[in-house]
Amino acid sequence: MKTTEDIRSMHPNALISWFMIGSYAYYDLNASVMSDYDFDYLVQRLKEEWENIDHPHKSLIKPTNLEAGSGYDIEFPTIVKGATVDYLNKHGNILWNRS
Repeated sequence: MKTTEDIRSMHPNALISWFMIGSYAYYDLNASVMSDYDFDYLVQRLKEEWENIDHPHKSLIKPTNLEAGSGYDIEFPTIVKGATVDYLNKHGNILWNRS
């Protein structure tokens, strides 16, 4: 699972990727790639770095997503879906079916 330390060292563009992956896993797959605390920290960093980010999926994240700390209403691109499933498969079934 991604940790606060991982998130702290992420390049600003990677924050977009992990926001998308974390949101897709949580809302569409009922899985987790990081704790709620770590996701909240990722959102905080994303807000702080927003002006420094040049990522192709940045436009998919609306200000309301950042305010809510949630990507529940994002139309996830196929690449995000594939990356999420790949990450979950590589890191074991323990990440699936969060409780």
